[in-house]
Formats: sequence, C-alpha cells, structure tokens
Amino acid sequence: MTDRDRFPQGEWFLRFASNDRIWYAYLYAFSGKDGESSYMDDGSRLSWLIVILLLLAAMFFAVAETAFASVSKTRLKTRADKGDRRAKKALFITDNFDRAITTILICTNIVHLAAASLVTVIVTRKWGLSAVTVSTLLTTLAVFFFGEMLPKSIARKYSESLSLFTASPLSFFMTILKPFALLLTAIGNFVSGLTKGDAEATVTEEELYDIIEDMTEEGALDEDQMELISSALQFKDVNVESIVTSRVDVAALDVTMEQDKILERIKDENHSRLPVYEGSIDNIIGVLQIRKYIKAYLKEQEALDLRSLLDEPYFVHQSTKIDDLLTTMSQKKLNMAIVTDNYGGTLGIVTVEDILEELVGEIWDEDDRVVNSITPMAEGAYSVDAEESVLDVLEELDIDYTEEEEDRLMNKLMSELVFENFTDMPKEGDSFFFLGTQITVLSMKRSRIYRVKVRKCSPEELAEQADESRQKEETE
Repeated sequence: MTDRDRFPQGEWFLRFASNDRIWYAYLYAFSGKDGESSYMDDGSRLSWLIVILLLLAAMFFAVAETAFASVSKTRLKTRADKGDRRAKKALFITDNFDRAITTILICTNIVHLAAASLVTVIVTRKWGLSAVTVSTLLTTLAVFFFGEMLPKSIARKYSESLSLFTASPLSFFMTILKPFALLLTAIGNFVSGLTKGDAEATVTEEELYDIIEDMTEEGALDEDQMELISSALQFKDVNVESIVTSRVDVAALDVTMEQDKILERIKDENHSRLPVYEGSIDNIIGVLQIRKYIKAYLKEQEALDLRSLLDEPYFVHQSTKIDDLLTTMSQKKLNMAIVTDNYGGTLGIVTVEDILEELVGEIWDEDDRVVNSITPMAEGAYSVDAEESVLDVLEELDIDYTEEEEDRLMNKLMSELVFENFTDMPKEGDSFFFLGTQITVLSMKRSRIYRVKVRKCSPEELAEQADESRQKEETE
C-alpha cells in the first residue's frame, strides 16, 4: 500500500527513514477536480506564498532588533514628550529591551524553522529527498541575506524611523508572548548566575567622545554643549603650564617702588591683585590686593608700608594639573598662584578665572580689553594672535588634521609652532607651510612673536611646495 492509499484524500505525509523507524511530517494539500490532488498547482503556489510571508516576517524581526539596538533613546524621548504615540511605544520597548530581545528571538526562530521546514516539504514533494541538501543550502542563503544581513544593514541606517514603524507590532508580540519571554529570561538569568562572569563593562574615554560626537550629529547636543562636555573631559589632563600667564605679561610691583608709581601702575593695569617682588620677578614675596592698598593709602599716604599689606604667595609647579589646583585654591580661598619652572624661577601666574576659562571659555568683564584673536585679512588670509591655541585656530579656519596631529598639537600655542619650524630665531616676514597653510610672522618684538598670518594654500602651491621639499631631501 502506498502513502497515497494509506491516508485520506487531500492529506499527504512525508516519510523519513531513520534507525528503522518511520516518521511522518504532515502537510495538508488542497484537493483538485475529480478528487485528485492539485498540490502541484494551487497547493504549491500557496505554499511558496507562505514561505515568502515567513521571509518577510524574518525581515521584520531583524529590522526591529537592529533598529531598537541602534536608536537614540534621547531622540525618542523628545518625540514622546511632544505627544508622538509611536515614540511612546518605542520608548517602552527600549526601557524593556531585554524582554523585547527575547520576544524577537522566539519569533525569529519560529519563522526560520517554519520557512526551512516548509521549503523542505515542497522540494521533497516535487523533486524527492535527493534535492533536500540543495534546498537547505539555498534556503539558508536566502534567510541569511534577505532575513538577516540586508534588513539589519538598512535598520542601522534608518534606526529612528524604523523603530517607530515596528514599535506597535513588536509591542503586540511582546504582550502575547510575555509568559514565554519571562520564563526564558528567568531560565537564562538562573543559568548565567551560576557563573561568575566578566567584570562589568565600562565606557572608555574614546567611546565617550564617540558618544558625544554621535549625539551632536543626531542633534541631541548643540555645538556649545559638545564643547563644554569635551572641555570637562579634557580638564583633568591639562597642566598649569598650558594656561599660565607668562612672566613677560605679568603686571607686577617692585616692593621698593614709590607710592605714586604704584598708583600709576594700578591705574594702568586694572587688576584686582598684583604680585609683588623684591629684586627680580623670580623672587615674588607676596600678592597685593588693590582694594586693601587703596584703603590703606587713603589713611597713611606716603608712610604706607607695602610689605604689611601683602598676602602670602602660593607657589605651584608648572606640571600641576589644573583640576587639582582648582580644588586646592578653593579650599585655601586663593585667587592667584605663582607658577614656577623646573629651576625654581617664576614662569608666570595663574588665577581661578584662568582655570574656569579652560572649562567654559572666555569670561569677560567690564575691565577686559576685547582683542580679536583671529581677524580676517585680504586674499583669504587671517591675522592670528600668537598666544592662540593651534587646534583652536585649525578648527576656526576649518582645516583638517589627523588624530595623531591632534595629540601632538594638544595645548600648543601658535608661537610655539612657529619656533619649532625654524632652526634660527625667526623674524617678521619669515614663513613656513603647515597642514595646507602658509604661516607668516606678522608682528614680533625682540624674541617674542605677537601675531602671525595664516593663509590657506591653493593646490598648485601645495604641489610646488611638495616638489621643493622632495628636491631638498634628495640634495641632503
């Protein structure tokens, strides 16, 4: 008796032989005219339609998984706050992501197994068991490409819109499969709890910078917020030497100065405090509070003893981190610190305002003189303050640089960059090429550079400069 004779009309069974046992997989096929099966016609078309629907379902769950794994929760929250119902559902899924992943895995496995089984039955019915191996291979490739790789690639690119699109259907599946998801999650947690596991993952500083950059690109942060967060992250790595007011720019008083000269100096400088030295600026003996001095001078006039008004100076080495210095100055209620070099001499001074400006940017008050650090000139050139940071100038002028160059140029001033590119002391008019620009010394007094000109070079100039450098290297 054949399988056709053994079972009712319209019902077909696929027989598999294994270890002398007969296993039958049931497949229902529609009956045709005259009681004969028309599986090769209507039934086969319906079966392939079901396979296609299963493949679409696999694509849906792959899209949902990747979209919710990649989407910005901040942007969803913004949409939800504006009343977007889909965003609220999507936000619920992200808040219960473990449960969502379990649901997706259950559905994905059901869909994949159903598709593979149905294709196997169809192929076996039409071509026999010999075609099963080929059909399995082709089905695996189709499911991998159309049901996994392609939808996940698309979902990563359009994570926000696709997470909103899949939120409602996925919420439905999470609801009906909640008991199974909770059961499987509990089993998984129990098994994983039997092992110690790796230490809890932490975010590295580089990953944190990447997150900030991504949030800025997505619009969750504006440029000012990004710069503030980046400054806060870099704050702990900045040395006092990077923000010091150089000794040549320090307005200081000689303890032996006459009262009228002291008053004239105070009037010219507009500072609330001035360091006081004896003999030379390398021997600072105290810090004078201008308000205290004025009050005392009005009482004692020329008989005033300057030494009696001085606050004890606080010295700090140039290598000190500014976050440590800020904590110390806050505890000691200090406003100014004297920065020393490796030989004990005075390198300059640093104030609390200088430290805070490193974090939040320039702080202006009514006594500050506004100086444009970067001023446009003719022919696309710029006049740049030599005390300006190299990286700030490159960013302001939209000049590209690599990560290695960023590390090398960190906290470097334009004046330092100029001196590094000359073997002898440069003079006004001297220039050099750097990262596609020509930098020229504009203003200089003695050995100090005040301003430089930065001009972007044309491609022809860059090619000519590269040829000259190559010829110079060959000559050497």
